Amino acid sequence: MLGCRSVLNRPPDKERPITTQAEGPHPCPVLYAPYPGPEDEINLLDLLRVLGRRWWLIALVTALGTGGAVLYALKAPPIFRAKAVIAPPAPKQAGGASAALAALGGIGAELAGSMGFSAGGADANRLEALLKSHRLRERVVTKYTLLPVLFPEQWDGAAKKWKTDSAETEPNIWDAEKRLDKVFLVKNDIKTGVVNLSLELGDPRTAQEILRHFLDELASTMQQDELAKIRSNEEFARQQLRRATDPIVIAKLQAILSEQLDKAMMAQNLEDFAFEVIDPPAGSDQKVRPRKALIGAGGAAGSFSLGVFLALLAEWVRKARAMV
Repeated sequence: MLGCRSVLNRPPDKERPITTQAEGPHPCPVLYAPYPGPEDEINLLDLLRVLGRRWWLIALVTALGTGGAVLYALKAPPIFRAKAVIAPPAPKQAGGASAALAALGGIGAELAGSMGFSAGGADANRLEALLKSHRLRERVVTKYTLLPVLFPEQWDGAAKKWKTDSAETEPNIWDAEKRLDKVFLVKNDIKTGVVNLSLELGDPRTAQEILRHFLDELASTMQQDELAKIRSNEEFARQQLRRATDPIVIAKLQAILSEQLDKAMMAQNLEDFAFEVIDPPAGSDQKVRPRKALIGAGGAAGSFSLGVFLALLAEWVRKARAMV
């Protein structure tokens, strides 16, 4: 293919006459590759020139955004954190009567399972579920009047009333639960088997006190649940005792009733029954929010990006108007 001209990356020559059949076929295949126009090319130097021409806009937006972020960081109220760590009670061996009843097999094992006998107390999953439950949170908020504490911006402390005139706009228990979802953290540590609690408020002492209220009501709730379960077990055992005819089963059921009395006495001791306090509630004087340096850096980065966008947008609008 000697004598062939390279026509790659060249547009067709419109002034060249069209080859006719008489002239014969072209000696070389003519290939045309797409040739980008000057409008399709992205020139980094041109982009920098655009940003340089509108540096004042970028600087203005960056300064305003950074100043606003710093002002917010300085005006935002400080937030402190209180922590506590609890764990399930140490596992206990099943009572002699319940163990013997389960060892009987058949109806004995069925009775032991129906009456809820176990060798241990509440596990970490149940502790976590109770702390996150609506009934416990409602109980704590209502009993200790925590709505003004959770919504201080809407509470008039001097007049002892809400700042709003409408009862429909006053915070209620559901609003309190939403707020607790944000500031009250309950985490079940599977590796260590403990439950970590933390509460973030504007006053570390108040946060510490509220955590103590939660632990007190948690123990009281678990005690009430256990006593209700014991009463149900006693009623079940008495029903089975009236039906039983085997002397061995009767003796074991009577022992079960005696054991339920022992369990009821144990449930009265909250410190040993409900859970073990690894770390009691304690509030820290070190602020966790706002993080002024992080807020300032984020505000500067975000406002600079916005300034660059506005500069490019302004240049695009200028070109669009010039083409009209």
